[in-house]
Amino acid sequence: MGVIAPNLAYHYWSLGIKPTGKTAPEQPLIMIPGTEFEPEKEIEHEEDKGHTGGSSLTMGMYRKKAASSPGYEDKARYQQGWEDYWYLLFGHVTGPDPAIAGATKAKKYVFAVDVVNPSDPPLCTLYNGYAKTANDAYVYDNCMLNELEVKFKNDEPMSIAPKFVSDYPQFKQPNPARVVPTKKVKIEAGQTVLYYAPVGVTLTEANKAQYAFPCVIEGNVKVNNNAESEPCGGDDFGTETKNMGIRESEGGFTIPWTEQTKWIQTEYESGTTDGTKVSSEPLRKQILIESIGPLIETVTSTDVFHKTAILIPDVTITKCDSPQSGDERKSIETEFKINDESLASFMTVEVISELANLHIGTI
Repeated sequence: MGVIAPNLAYHYWSLGIKPTGKTAPEQPLIMIPGTEFEPEKEIEHEEDKGHTGGSSLTMGMYRKKAASSPGYEDKARYQQGWEDYWYLLFGHVTGPDPAIAGATKAKKYVFAVDVVNPSDPPLCTLYNGYAKTANDAYVYDNCMLNELEVKFKNDEPMSIAPKFVSDYPQFKQPNPARVVPTKKVKIEAGQTVLYYAPVGVTLTEANKAQYAFPCVIEGNVKVNNNAESEPCGGDDFGTETKNMGIRESEGGFTIPWTEQTKWIQTEYESGTTDGTKVSSEPLRKQILIESIGPLIETVTSTDVFHKTAILIPDVTITKCDSPQSGDERKSIETEFKINDESLASFMTVEVISELANLHIGTI
């Protein structure tokens, strides 16, 4: 008799941030409506070789490690993980505070590395459930955010791709309940502006317009903590200790080549906007990626909107070039490395949304 195999679409995943000191898995506090969940589960084997008076023998294999690096991609959705990812990346947050005095709905979060009192990054628990059955969930515990990439395009919503290092998942667990916010707001196409300014300039509402590019085709920012995991003696097999590596941060953007933008290529090559010879000095700039979304509330005649502002105060431009042949639109492709000198946060992210609190559980 024929049977129907259930569809992969029944899979879904949730996230809960663990408070300091909690050892048990956190509860699923928010559902993530993302795509392409990649568990990257690995059970590492090694051959058991030896000599017994003749040629080398392979006497079976043993398991030396079991770990996972789960990841996925999603739209940049307010209240559905967007704010939580920044906390998991930086390990420090100011807020939530009223976005402006008198605001009751709009909350402001400011995420940055606390360089004065550094702390370990928080851990979280990921659940990959299967809505078709009752006990087929995978629970990825002690997840540390390792990579975070934000991508934006002129004709697509902004996306975010987190990737974690975690213990090997517990399996055949009860499927978690689905907790979905009733109001769904994401960063849509056309809401993002990129500002490109000299290092040290304080960008304000009054001056930042002069540093804005009139059109950005696409761009990205990626942070990689180069974290590793390894087992420790005495721990259960599949439980991993996480170690932070050397953080590497980079990004890039593409803009049309026009009379108003072509100066950035000249500045990259020569150090000035009107130079003619290549410079031996690298070019350092400041970048602000800002997205303004729908209205949250109006407070004493002041409109408060959803907002994300990613400020990168110091980058080195490593590429700024325009193709010199072909039939496509002439554009300028720029790449940069983020400088991180530990004197201040290498990046600061301000988010205004209706999220009352981050999705952090309790002990």
